[in-house]
Amino acid sequence: METLRESVIREIESDVVVLGYGCAGSVAAITAHDNGAKVLVLEKMPQGGGATFVSNGGIWVPTSMEFAKYLYSICSGTTELDLLETFVREAMKIEEYVEELGGVFERWVSQEIAASFPPLTRPSWPKVSHGKNMIRGHIKAYEPGERKEDASFAEKVRAIGRAYGPDLWKLVSDNVKQRGIDVMLETPARELVQNEAGEVVGVVAENKCEKLRVKARKAVIMTTGGFGANEALLKAYYPCPFYYAGLSYAQGDGLIMAQKVGAQMWHMLGICGQLGFKTPEYEAAFQIRNPSKNFIIVDKSGKRFEDETNVKVHNAWRVASIYDPEALQYPRIPSYLIFDESTKKKAPLSRDWRPQNDYFWSLDNSAEVEKGWIKKGENLRQLAEQISMDGASLEQTVAGFNKACRTGTDLEFGRAKEFMGPIDTPPFYALPLWPTIISTSGGPRHDKESRVLDNDNKPIPRLYAAGELGSFIGMLYEAGSGFAECLVFGKIAGQNAASEKPLND
Repeated sequence: METLRESVIREIESDVVVLGYGCAGSVAAITAHDNGAKVLVLEKMPQGGGATFVSNGGIWVPTSMEFAKYLYSICSGTTELDLLETFVREAMKIEEYVEELGGVFERWVSQEIAASFPPLTRPSWPKVSHGKNMIRGHIKAYEPGERKEDASFAEKVRAIGRAYGPDLWKLVSDNVKQRGIDVMLETPARELVQNEAGEVVGVVAENKCEKLRVKARKAVIMTTGGFGANEALLKAYYPCPFYYAGLSYAQGDGLIMAQKVGAQMWHMLGICGQLGFKTPEYEAAFQIRNPSKNFIIVDKSGKRFEDETNVKVHNAWRVASIYDPEALQYPRIPSYLIFDESTKKKAPLSRDWRPQNDYFWSLDNSAEVEKGWIKKGENLRQLAEQISMDGASLEQTVAGFNKACRTGTDLEFGRAKEFMGPIDTPPFYALPLWPTIISTSGGPRHDKESRVLDNDNKPIPRLYAAGELGSFIGMLYEAGSGFAECLVFGKIAGQNAASEKPLND
């Protein structure tokens, strides 16, 4: 195994140095370049794209400044209103900005088929005031979509789940290439360099076992993403065990570097998470979407624990995070999705929009049953044996739910009649579900100018941050926030970094 040659130090320089080559890093680089700065992007992976490439790619656009009050509410006051107002003001221009980059912003419209139970509401938190002043969309696909008029229900469900992250990545990365911006791949930044005045004047990085000292004449912009794959950080901050729906490179590198130069951390408890399925064959967890109303979710004892259709999709992890101090365990980890043959045949439980790019979940879930991912029983007792669960308890739970379906009233949890369907067509199936991270919010705190702040709320000179690293989301995640944030604060960071006065040699 090769080791870093400490004695070999190559020095390079640029006006603005961007750490991380995803959506936020690309937008920051494009903007700094267009404002007259020479830009260098450092990316630790062999290719760019990061979380952008493996994401669903949804983006929301506010239509009124009132939306800032909504964001302030779901952040529980942990993010300053003036930052959110700046964000909303700029986010209202996202459609125009996409056009400037040569892309097409395609608004989402109501879907004519029920692809998920619960349905995806707009916005995510409809009971919070000021929540209607926004639309959602994505970058229009570069390739024709899979959807056809004569497609089956299962094919339509898969088409609705199509990932638009790769299309967003193609748009921003093409713009980086068109401008001739320098990008160094397989070049992880290791530490930020400060001068005696406390200004960030560059970074120390590595490239092919060579140590680099990279001078930033104007500023450094950090866009290194989250820490969803860093087990130590997850154990330190998060309330229960998690799997990650991204890839193992999300180690919180930027967070750690920022801490070392005195950056204040914020939103370390912020999680965008779901209930997902993890198998050893794949690095990342699968997101699960139930395409039928004929299902329930139970804990390890075989009992339901809430209205399964009233959980907001990016907040679903919370319902499983309860710890039982008497039993010294998490009774809902794993939880189990219980369904019957009618649901199994209806449509795929997971859609092709996440990092498993070489795996297509089968349209009728039969391949996953064959693999043993989905457990099967000819009756409920047999199914319970497959998942080490009390058979009588599971039978009682399903019988109670089926009775609620017949009467139209769920006395236990109040699940709506239109979202209930009996589980009565054998064989029966169970899929284990774990809390699954989509993105993390924690990282260096920044102000409305994207300047990283120290513990006295003062900007660390010449240091900026954007994207998932230190996201403004403080508590509850609004679906589509992540890329809106990348586009807005990536642009703000690029503008301000390029306007810095060059350092004197």
